[in-house]
Amino acid sequence: MKKFFTIVVILGLMIFMFRSPIRNITGGLIDFVQVKVFDKINIADNSYDEDSTIQNEDELDESVSNYSGTSSYDNYQTIKLGESEQNVIAKMGEPNKKEGSEYGFEWYVYNQDLNKFCMIGISNKKVVGLFSDTMNSAECSDIKLGDTENQVKKNHKTLDYRQIKNTRYILNENYYSIIKTDSSYITVFYDSFENNQVVGIQAISKQTEESMDGIYTTDSSVTTGFENVNRYLINVERSKRGLNTLSYDEDATLCARAHSKDMRDNDFFSHTNLKHQNPFDRMIAQGISYQGAAENIAAGQTSAIFAHYALMNSEGHRVNILGDYKYIGVGVVFGGSSSMYLTQNFYR
Repeated sequence: MKKFFTIVVILGLMIFMFRSPIRNITGGLIDFVQVKVFDKINIADNSYDEDSTIQNEDELDESVSNYSGTSSYDNYQTIKLGESEQNVIAKMGEPNKKEGSEYGFEWYVYNQDLNKFCMIGISNKKVVGLFSDTMNSAECSDIKLGDTENQVKKNHKTLDYRQIKNTRYILNENYYSIIKTDSSYITVFYDSFENNQVVGIQAISKQTEESMDGIYTTDSSVTTGFENVNRYLINVERSKRGLNTLSYDEDATLCARAHSKDMRDNDFFSHTNLKHQNPFDRMIAQGISYQGAAENIAAGQTSAIFAHYALMNSEGHRVNILGDYKYIGVGVVFGGSSSMYLTQNFYR
């Protein structure tokens, strides 16, 4: 894929823009669709299937102290940045999982009830991040799930770029908006197949966002966290639509990781590797027997959450995510020319 690089220097700030043309792929690929996330690195994603029958955290005010009510997932809607970990546990109960993030904090994952799925980012015993695609956030009470993109943009100024240190990363994709407040960065995710409705809301404390060294993590210890979060989000999407949830499969995970690593190490982006093996050749070699199978690949996104919404806003990938499958494996690696590679393998 050709890449055109434009570097513009304004007042000492560097703006990196990478552009990649859409290309048409033959040989059984459903589609090959450009997915811009940040134009720091802009890589197309594609899908393949086969069917055979702020402030400093210490200065953030706690909105609730010494909570003594009943714990419930519904309490997510009252939690704000800066609140204590103790209050979170009192309100929500212990998390089902803890997963690493690109920010360095841990996501406390509440997914026992997928209809009330949420994640709360904790660092130094305080809330520094919030995400849910099933419940509204107290950090942006005037933005609700189900609102339209037009409503959000009418009432809020959205950022044209995301700045990390002295680098500006141009935002030019239409499946999300970022809003900067006095104490946070709010990312609002949309679904282009459902009238551009708001389908997910993330809030990150200003200090956490602005203290990042770069837009991509290189911490290999959080790759499993990326994989798991991506899988959780897929099952929430399926649960919303009355579909079966997908079970974790070790062989599919190993197969997906190997392909992500291969793409990174050999600097290519395709369902067919340099040995001319397609996804189904690799699955069979991994010992997977299937009646139907599919693969999604993505590269260049900064988190499992952004990768998920990039794929859900692409028709071929969305079909795979919501398809007639029973098992899933997600494989993530960091590094290489695209900084992050993600492969999803589905089968039944």
